[in-house]
Amino acid sequence: VGDSAERAEAVLNRMKNLFNSGKTDLAPTTESFATVMNALARSGNPESGVKAEELLQTMHNLQNEGISNVEPNTIAYTTCIMAWRNSGHKDAGKRASFLLQKMEAYYDEGLHDLRPNVITYTNVMEAWISSGQHDSFERVKAILDHMIHRSKTVDSECAPTTICFNVALKAIRLSSEPIKDQKAQILFDRMKEMHESGDVKVKPSIQTYNAFFSACALTEGSPERRRAAFSIAIKALLELQKKSNMHADSYTWPAVWKLCENLLDAEKDISWINRVFEYTVKSGAINELLFNNIRRFLPKEYLKKKIKTEKDVYDLTVHDLPSEWTRNVTLGKQSKKNQKKGRRK
Repeated sequence: VGDSAERAEAVLNRMKNLFNSGKTDLAPTTESFATVMNALARSGNPESGVKAEELLQTMHNLQNEGISNVEPNTIAYTTCIMAWRNSGHKDAGKRASFLLQKMEAYYDEGLHDLRPNVITYTNVMEAWISSGQHDSFERVKAILDHMIHRSKTVDSECAPTTICFNVALKAIRLSSEPIKDQKAQILFDRMKEMHESGDVKVKPSIQTYNAFFSACALTEGSPERRRAAFSIAIKALLELQKKSNMHADSYTWPAVWKLCENLLDAEKDISWINRVFEYTVKSGAINELLFNNIRRFLPKEYLKKKIKTEKDVYDLTVHDLPSEWTRNVTLGKQSKKNQKKGRRK
């Protein structure tokens, strides 16, 4: 993005100065302000939220002075919230929530141009996550609960979607909550119940399952507590495999093996590992990244036996694996060095 935000601000300031000097045809508009706020949001500058909110206040001031075409609207507010979200500022969640409350109040008073939408709410949730506060997950969950309640009582258009639940699962993963699996399970079950009740907006996606696995993988506690978390995640994996209209993607199996790595003991939990290994092989989805994840966790002798080789598993590449293990992925070209190595008997 470079200095695009600074240049956009400079253009807007020049427009305001020219307008103040009497050139009314160069008056800044709502779109002008929103464009600058968008540049600020894309800049990732820690002060981008502060600057965007100052611009939003300027729009209100100009409107109060009787200047037309600068009325703040949903796009302007949502873009300002995005600037806070992307700033990484510790107050990002707090300021984003404040702006959302203002939007809701304006909308409830009849100003429908300031109606918050799902994108608005999702960005407020993301702002809490990026702020890194100890209660970020609780704040995100509160927003999700608020969306559900408000959609039933005030505005049906703010009903949460699949993406909102995925963001909440992300908040669990990044939280300091030790029993992440239980928190994720409650959220996941609620999502499925809403969908089964006829809410088509919250249908679990493969991204939902991936986010669920990733959250469960960071569960803390005793070996028994971690195994319980693993059991919850594997139940979801089996559920996923039974779906005819949804399939694991390139993120799913690495997430599953991260579950193994974080929650299981490679020696004591061999029965679980055998099951996961069988599922993975049947998927035909082992690429170089996944192979690296698997061999980092599994004992060398175990993997050598599965591959049926006497070579050191760290001397192998994905091209050395049985073809059925990799049948559903596109492999890169094998280097000449590895081709020669593979011809040696």
